[in-house]
Amino acid sequence: MTTVFREYIVDGYNLLHKLFSEKEQHTLHEKRERVETMLLGFQRSTRAKVTIVYDGQRARGAFRDAGALNRVFTSSGRSADDWIVDYLKSLGSKAQMFTIVSSDRFICRHATANGASYMLSENFIDKYLCGTKRHERKDETVMNRKKYSNIRLTQKEVDHWLELFSKTKE
Repeated sequence: MTTVFREYIVDGYNLLHKLFSEKEQHTLHEKRERVETMLLGFQRSTRAKVTIVYDGQRARGAFRDAGALNRVFTSSGRSADDWIVDYLKSLGSKAQMFTIVSSDRFICRHATANGASYMLSENFIDKYLCGTKRHERKDETVMNRKKYSNIRLTQKEVDHWLELFSKTKE
């Protein structure tokens, strides 16, 4: 029996901009390499096939296989959004085996319309890429939810812990 793994199509610059702050001093090429390294880690751990699609206006080149990670740079004048939508349409009923990673509503609507699933870039980062070095974003609360429980301590419990720690200092 052949095991079928889900395939992921990643809106490259959408994921990149959600993952890295604009204040970072790294070049676009360096950020792409870092995102691709993270995606390779995700791919190894899940055994899923991953294709990352970039707008061609920012880089030259066509389809390229970077090891196990498929990379697509769209042709000049064609956006990654258009490429993803056209690719989804070409899949027919096979689209149900694909998950599109993007926070672009246009792409997400087309994914659903074509039978594919989608995952917002932020959710994909939190679920699959948090184990890798994640860069701080303005909305740190997303990361804090992973670190800290939302269960609040009672005042009695806080007093107990304060008393316990103050004893250890002495």
